[in-house]
Amino acid sequence: MSRQFKIALAIELFLLMCLWTFGFMVWKLVCDDTAAACFSEDNIWNELGFLVLSIVRPFFFSPLMQTAYIGGSSFGVWAGTLLTALGAALSALAVYYPGHIIGKKIVRPWLSANLPSTWRLIRTQDYKIIFFTRWIPFFPFDLVSLIYGIADFHARRVLLFTFLGCLPEVFFFSSLGGPLSPEIVVRGIKNLAIFGSVTILPLLVYEYFHRKRGSSLWTSMKRVYYELLYEARVNNEIVKTNQYSADKIPIVLLYGFGSTRKTLRSMEAVLTKRGFEVMSFNLGGSLGVFFTRGIKDTAEFIDRKIQRQMRRYGFKKVHVVAHSKGGLVALWWLLRLGGSEYCEKIVTLGTPFRGSWLVWLVLVTPISFFWKDVWQMRPGSSFLRDLHKSRPVPGLKIYNLYSNRDTIAKGDSGIFVHAGDVTSIPMHHVTHYGFLGRRDVANVICRILRTDKDGLRGRRKRDEGGPHSHHADSDEENDDEQIDSQQDVV
Repeated sequence: MSRQFKIALAIELFLLMCLWTFGFMVWKLVCDDTAAACFSEDNIWNELGFLVLSIVRPFFFSPLMQTAYIGGSSFGVWAGTLLTALGAALSALAVYYPGHIIGKKIVRPWLSANLPSTWRLIRTQDYKIIFFTRWIPFFPFDLVSLIYGIADFHARRVLLFTFLGCLPEVFFFSSLGGPLSPEIVVRGIKNLAIFGSVTILPLLVYEYFHRKRGSSLWTSMKRVYYELLYEARVNNEIVKTNQYSADKIPIVLLYGFGSTRKTLRSMEAVLTKRGFEVMSFNLGGSLGVFFTRGIKDTAEFIDRKIQRQMRRYGFKKVHVVAHSKGGLVALWWLLRLGGSEYCEKIVTLGTPFRGSWLVWLVLVTPISFFWKDVWQMRPGSSFLRDLHKSRPVPGLKIYNLYSNRDTIAKGDSGIFVHAGDVTSIPMHHVTHYGFLGRRDVANVICRILRTDKDGLRGRRKRDEGGPHSHHADSDEENDDEQIDSQQDVV
């Protein structure tokens, strides 16, 4: 058992013990000794008090089944079912909105860039996903509510279909609120089967007619499946037909955590149009394509890949342009694995050199059992300390593009504090994923990579850049004043 697994297991067990203990203490405080005595008096304030507790239930980590049992004990099966289901729907919104804030600038841009079919499924078929994940009670209720917000499900659909979908589960546990006996359990199971059939029948009929029009959930799920399959098998394969000139310095593009090579398409197209030769590698990870491999392991991998390409095509140097986690990989390769022998310039885009606070949200989930890189990117990690202690390499120029609008590496977190030759360039109008698709970012990168050893701006001859070289130079000239002013500020 690895050290990472032991630490993650200890964290998960400790959190579960704390959550269960806290939830038990709250209900013990409210209900005293017996659940049936919680709201036994016949007045409206008891119903309102129960509804309020149902809404805030996720924040003291009480399971929905426990609330349904208390509702059935206090108000009877039918009233308890309706009150608990209404409280569950409102509590789902209470958890939904924090997730909505978290996902607005992080998860949704990632989904739209990496998995557009999955994003379209969420936007058009979310109510079906909500209903089925509520109707089948094996999904963690409050965690799923948080995911709805992060993935930008429609709030009104979350409210309505949570209410409808959780009715069978709530009805079953409400019916157990009386004295427990075999007859009550059997009757509860029968009622559950009837109740579940009645609630799902309208949605099945609705799905049937949509399927005839080709817009059913099943059709959308198949599109998502084929998109993932395409990502894994086709889209991230290295194009073997690329040829690189021995007398040019190609650019190696590296993408960030959880992303794929698809996110580099815009940058690769712009740089190629400007006359650069560009290469990128599938860095591996989840499903073989979503980049979650350890940073040190990936640095060794790109070292082997780059040297293999150098032997194949005869070029002696490379430039590196790296986004987010890719910048950490590249600098470890340059400063700790001797990669500076083959590279004199690196440009990082939104790289979290001080770690990212979002990593803490991942470390308290089961993901921390499997992904080494999230431990390496946490603030104050031993990896980041070792990286910053690396000895400077003469001749290596490091350029950091950073932004205050970057939610992953906000502000100065995107600057590598090091004794080497480091230049920081603020681009405060750019978001984290915006670094990969904006023309002005590409212009800054082109300026950096064409600067000669004396610090003067190099100009290509028109016959060097191919048929697009004239237009490329014109595009860059339009942004001269902006880029010069950015570098003057630094």
